[in-house]
Amino acid sequence: MKYFLAACTALLVAGCVTVTDPVRIGKNRYIVTLNARGGFESDGELLTQSIQRANEFCNSQGLLAEVASTQTKGVQMWTPQNNQVVFSCVPQTH
Repeated sequence: MKYFLAACTALLVAGCVTVTDPVRIGKNRYIVTLNARGGFESDGELLTQSIQRANEFCNSQGLLAEVASTQTKGVQMWTPQNNQVVFSCVPQTH
């Protein structure tokens, strides 16, 4: 029984986070959406995950993600948290 309670507690702490693949919303403009439920991660931590996904997408093309806007909703540990990142892929300059 105590193993069951420990497993349930671990699931509650970990929560469930889903980050979408980038979706084209215009000429060289994309959006990534993240949904999180039941976790202890802050808006900043979740937003970082979305921006990392944008960077992975652009880096796979030899480009750099340039964030145009972000939006967050929800309250940590109380309601589902959601964020959106709108970005473009631009050439890397050194």
